[in-house]
Amino acid sequence: MLWQIFLAILVCYVLWKIFKTDENELNRLPGPPKWPIIGSALSFLGLSQSEMFDKLLEFRQKYGNQVVVKILNRYILHVYDVKDIETVLTHSRNIKKNKPYTFIEPWLGNGLLLSSGAKWNGRRKILTPTFHFDILKSFMEVFEEQSKNLVKELEKRVSEGLDVVDVSPLISDFTLYTICETAMGVRLDSDKSEAKLKYKDAVLEIGQLVMERLTTIWLHNDFIFSLHPMGKKFAKCLEKVHSFADSVIMERSMSYENRGEDLSEKENSRRCALLDLLLEARTRNEIDLEGIREEVNTFMFEGHDTTATALTFGLMLLADHADVQESIFDECKVILGDSDRSPSASELNDMKYLDAVIKEILRLYPSVPFIGREIVEDFMLGDIKVSKGNEVIVHIYYMQQREDLYPEPKAFKPERFLSGEKRHPFSFVPFSAGPRNCIGQRFAKMEMKSVISEIIRNFKLEPIKKGARPIIKADLVLRTTEPIYVKFIKR
Repeated sequence: MLWQIFLAILVCYVLWKIFKTDENELNRLPGPPKWPIIGSALSFLGLSQSEMFDKLLEFRQKYGNQVVVKILNRYILHVYDVKDIETVLTHSRNIKKNKPYTFIEPWLGNGLLLSSGAKWNGRRKILTPTFHFDILKSFMEVFEEQSKNLVKELEKRVSEGLDVVDVSPLISDFTLYTICETAMGVRLDSDKSEAKLKYKDAVLEIGQLVMERLTTIWLHNDFIFSLHPMGKKFAKCLEKVHSFADSVIMERSMSYENRGEDLSEKENSRRCALLDLLLEARTRNEIDLEGIREEVNTFMFEGHDTTATALTFGLMLLADHADVQESIFDECKVILGDSDRSPSASELNDMKYLDAVIKEILRLYPSVPFIGREIVEDFMLGDIKVSKGNEVIVHIYYMQQREDLYPEPKAFKPERFLSGEKRHPFSFVPFSAGPRNCIGQRFAKMEMKSVISEIIRNFKLEPIKKGARPIIKADLVLRTTEPIYVKFIKR
């Protein structure tokens, strides 16, 4: 009898927690219908990744700049306005990632991307010197070599009559080779080609599985997910990505130990600043081997996949705009003359038009289209109190295409970043902003400049269909539902 009373009390308590909606000011805001117990979950049930992406954009058109979605007892505030985005991103305490990020924690661990509080501060302090400009300059040799290797592969295809190229796999290889050699100090030669392919395929599948899990509420529970076929697939993907990253760590660790624990000044200023700094921090007991693994997995993903995404969309846009290509080519000629050598770091810095091109690519297609936060400290968003425990989604993709911020927002116009026009400082945040801004943004921009300048100096690009734009889907990074093809014509 006692256990039945206890069970009845427990059920009542759970139902009370689920139905309890008072005292949350987010209830004042519009959003999709909220049904008993499940909240707005029906609005997302069965959606494909592209339909999910469209649904999130549709919310803004239907409900305005602040939209509340309730899933079970979770309140998720979606913000689309630049002022709200500034408030969220600049908050010094609300830097914790929201619940969906926990779905990739088995992969990335609790490293720089997912950690918060003292751990995040400690890791940021260890890793910040990695991206000092002097160290980035030392990576130019790798950027040059890998950019030239990419051009050689394209030349080979063109000579064989395969001038129409699915650019994503090639660019993904380029960025993976680059991050492994610069940040990890390991060259991906032919003996790693199978492991490399498994790694890339597994990263793509992880993104799909995470998004599918996100829209399948009963799989949010870790135990249920682990028993489901989707969870078993996820576990197999984890084995592949962890195996690849672990082999990189092992190879560099052996090299590090052979050189001795203390890095010489010369060695410290050369390649592999990230992994060497982590290994050095380990000797000071600032990080353990599991912590190194977390950061390597994080940087392998962020340093490879996000840049590959931006470059893929960038080549698509350039192929559609011959005038922009020629302006890049002319700028390279002014700086480098008729020489076929690659630009130095300072010469890349002088390429102001190319810099504007990259900004416009990232405005239209930010690699991370939205960012999520779990609120750990109450704050005000206008006249709305956002309480601890709520979640906020910042919509970068939509915000950077607002007509009130960018006239002709869908048009590819690099000159808008050369005009000196005053804009809201948070109207362009493809690398996030505030205390949690992307630590590797200078690295990514130097890498993009290096490879785009090399491609444009050697090829003219043409689209398969003028003005065509791919269907976008919701994923860990911005992706398309179909390949992006570009035609390469040797200059």
